[in-house]
Formats: sequence, structure tokens, C-alpha cells
Amino acid sequence: MMKFNKYFFAWTAAFCLVAGTVQAKPNLDELVNAYVEEWARFYPSEALSNGLKEAAWEFEDFSGNRVEQWVGYNRRTLEMLESLADLSIDEQVDARVLRRQARRELERWVHDGALANQPSWYAEVISQALTYILVRDQFTSEEKVDAVLQRLPGVQSMCQLGVVSLQDGSPERTRRAVEVLERTRTFYQDSLPGLMHDWSGGERQDQVTQVIHDTLNSVDALLHHIREDVLPDASIPDRLDDKDYARKLSIFTDSGLTPAQLRDRAAAEIEEVRRLMAIEAKAWWNAQGSSAPMLADENELLQAAMAKMEEARSDNRADFLDFFRDLTDRSEKFLVENDLATVPLPRTIYVGLSPDHFSGAAYGGVYSAGPFNPGADTLFYLPSIPDDSTPEQKEGFYRSFNDHFNTMIIAHEIYPGHYLQLKIGASEAPALRTLFGNGVYIEGWGTFSEELMLDAGWDDHDRFTRLAHLRKRLENATRAYVSVMVHVVGWNRDQLMEFAVTRGLLPPQFALNLWVRVMNNPLQIPSYFLGFHGFRALWAAENKRLGEDFKTREFVDKVLRAGPVPIDALSSLIN
Repeated sequence: MMKFNKYFFAWTAAFCLVAGTVQAKPNLDELVNAYVEEWARFYPSEALSNGLKEAAWEFEDFSGNRVEQWVGYNRRTLEMLESLADLSIDEQVDARVLRRQARRELERWVHDGALANQPSWYAEVISQALTYILVRDQFTSEEKVDAVLQRLPGVQSMCQLGVVSLQDGSPERTRRAVEVLERTRTFYQDSLPGLMHDWSGGERQDQVTQVIHDTLNSVDALLHHIREDVLPDASIPDRLDDKDYARKLSIFTDSGLTPAQLRDRAAAEIEEVRRLMAIEAKAWWNAQGSSAPMLADENELLQAAMAKMEEARSDNRADFLDFFRDLTDRSEKFLVENDLATVPLPRTIYVGLSPDHFSGAAYGGVYSAGPFNPGADTLFYLPSIPDDSTPEQKEGFYRSFNDHFNTMIIAHEIYPGHYLQLKIGASEAPALRTLFGNGVYIEGWGTFSEELMLDAGWDDHDRFTRLAHLRKRLENATRAYVSVMVHVVGWNRDQLMEFAVTRGLLPPQFALNLWVRVMNNPLQIPSYFLGFHGFRALWAAENKRLGEDFKTREFVDKVLRAGPVPIDALSSLIN
């Protein structure tokens, strides 16, 4: 049996409840315990990413009637939740989290028909098969070899399942799936053998070579099937229709927000943020003491200010990494000195460049240890560009990740953003909330953290660092707006590009990347904008309620200890 933390003590009895093998009054704790246990068995890679070491020797198996059983399990879970009564405030929140999770599972397996209609689902699971074995330090070298040798046959089985089951897909997402699988195949062929040799010292090399060879053949077979049999006749629309978008938006946000409301709020935010950016740009222009008249065109003025902001930047990987490591230290010190949050000790974060073996699996970000192993290191992997890239490529990269942007974004990613949020949530909130965290809370907290730090004086109130935040805030609103316009109104790529560049002030390459994100993650990209304003509203309400008794540290601590729940549920929890 897999070993979990304190949240999983009665799963056996609860499984009988949900499965319907005994008749008993439902109990929320037992229902939650059972669900998390079964979820970890069904998604071992997800469990591994959240710190469950034992899951490294398992891999997803969606063959036979396992998906049918999982669908039935989620339907019965929803039925049991509806029968619960007299719940405490905490229990009401947990029931809501579990209800949303079950709805998401039914959406994936029933409505979307992932096994038959989503090549991207196969590509995502396969590309992430080895990621957490490669990056976590909780495994010995021998354990890594064993785990990889156990998981790769699972990858082979999933590829074979895809060849048999995949029938259709959307053209855009299917092409993306091919790209992801091709990169994963390259990693298996070019990088994995060397890693395995280093871990094993050359022992078991024949077994390693054979397993990798068989896995490459299986990936090739799936790629051939997708390219030749699925992609040419892919008939599922790339865009969601208005009903599908509305339903998925409701599930993702766990709210009654409509697409029209999202569109209108995002449009208003775009105009407001452009106004704030213009104020900063005019102040910068006037502070220069230049005799030249101020640029009358707002776009030109904003572009000039942002170009000046981008001048402060690194030009190589080593300096880029050193800058972020220094920022991590400085942001923690600032947080403590200004009494903005309780910082848990010791600090458990590793800051480094995204490893080469992430080429087919990940491109940087904050990777939590998860509630199954909250004391392990959180990984902060930075995006990077090779030092031997062309001058144009390097200039574009380091302009985007300029010093002012990086100084601003450390608040989003580390203190008091994702690292602190994930660390405290994994350690102190119910595991259910962290495992099935609300994306609007997670990205909203990161974005709100930017403003919280800047308002407290982070980076000595530097105007360009504030401008970097506003530029990112404008991008977030643009993401939300174009998500609706593409999927509900029917905008094409040219329309998105034109709007993103002229009103959203995105560089053309960023605008092109936005099209890819809108196609692949249309409901995730509004979460930054929605969550930011959700936390802003909560902050204002608590300030008004408490008056002079309001303390930033107490607010932050209570929010993070509650875990990533729907933001509208936080007021009842922190009060």
C-alpha cells in the first residue's frame, strides 16, 4: 500500500462507501481519503510530482476498463457529496474542492474522450514520464535506474494504447502533440542512455539499451499513427464553441463567471493598465530632463519607455543565474525586514537553469515538493538560452528577461509567490487542497504578490520595475480577452496577433506564442488576471473589516495556510 501523510488513514472503508459495497452514512473525511488514494493509483506520475516516492515505480495504465471504472468512481463521488449535510466551513470548502476535481475528471474522460480524441493527452503523459525521477534528489542512482526501467515499459504500453485507441483530434493540438513526442523521442535517444550509464556505472547496460530501444520503437509507432492516420483527417475543431467554453470556464474557475463577463472585465483592465503605464512612461520622460517634446503617440511613448527598461540585462547564462540567486536572497530578506509574511525555515529551494534533459518535458518554472514530501526542495528552474545562440536570439531573450522584469517576477515565483505559497500549502493545508489546487488562486496569488512587494517598496520603488509589473499585468488581461475572442467570437491568428501587438504591447514572437497557448490552454491563461483581482478584492475587504488592526503578515499567513482554494471561499476561512 502507498504510504501517505495524516490525511489518508481510513481509505479502505471510504472506498467501500464510494464503490457501493456497503451501506453507510457518508463521511467527508473518509470520502476524501478514498479519493486521494484512488487518484494516486490512477495517476502515479501526478502522485510522484507531489512527492510520493513509491509512485516512481508505477506508470499510468488506461487500458481495459480502468477508465470506465474511474469514471464510475467519480460519478459516485459526486453523488455522495450531494448527500452530505451539516458540514463545517472547512468541510464545505473541502467538499467544493473535491466536487470540482470530480467534474474535471468527467470532463476529460467523458466529454473530451481523451483516449480516442486527444493525441495531446498521450503526448503530455509520455513527455512527463521521467521528469521527476530526473530532477528530484530523493532517489539514489540505483533507484533512478530501477524506476526508469519500470516506467519505460509503461510508456511502451501507452504508445500501443494510442495506436489502437486514437481516432481523432484537433489539427492544432495534434500538431503540437507530434512536436512534443518528437522532442521526447530525441531525449530518449540522445540523452537518456548517457544519464543511465552515469547512474549505473555501466552495469545493466544491456537491459538499459534494450528497454530504450523498445521504447523508441513504440514512440515511433505512435508518431506514425498520429501523423498518417489521425492528423490528415483530424476533424475536432481547434476552437471551443460558446457552450463548451462556458462549461469549461465554469469548471476551471469553480464559479458562475460567463465568457461575456470575462471578456468585458478583461477589456476594461486593458484600458486601465495602459493608462497606468502611460503615467509611468510620462514620469520617466519628464525625469530625463530632455528638451525634446514628449512623444504624443501613446504607443510610441510606451515603446520608448519599455526599450529603455530593457537596456539593463544580462547577456550570458552564468550572470543570469547569479542574478536570480541574488534576487532570491534579497527578496527573502525584504519580506522578513518588512514583516510581510512568516517565512518557514530552513529554506528549501534550489535555483538553477533548466536542465538539458528538460527539452521534451519542461522549460522552467517552480516545481513544488508536494504534500507527500513537503520538506523536500522546491525546484526553481530558470528558462535559458545557450551561450552559442545567435546574437539576435540572445538579445531577444535577455531583453524579455531584463533586470527589471526579473526583479519584479521574483515576487511572483518565489517570495511571497509560488515558492512560499506551495511550501506553506503543502505543509499546513489539507493535502486535498494542494493536490487539486485552484488555478485561479495559484496564479492569482503569484500576480498579486508582485503588487504587494512593489507597494511595500521592493526595489526602492524603481519606476521601471513597476513598469515591468504593469506590462505583465497588461499581458495577463490580453490573454484573458483573446481567449474569449478566439474561442467564442472566432478570431483567427492574424486578429489575435494584431490586437496582442497593438493593444497588448506584446513583441510579435510573444504574440505568436500566445496563439499557441490560447489553442492549448484556453481556460488556464485567464487565471492570472482573474486571480489578481480576486486577491485585490479580498485584501480591500479585509482592510475595511479590520481597519487599524489589519496586518499584512497575518493576512498573508492566513491565506497561504488555507491552501489554494477558490478565492471567494477564503474570507470565511481566514475570518
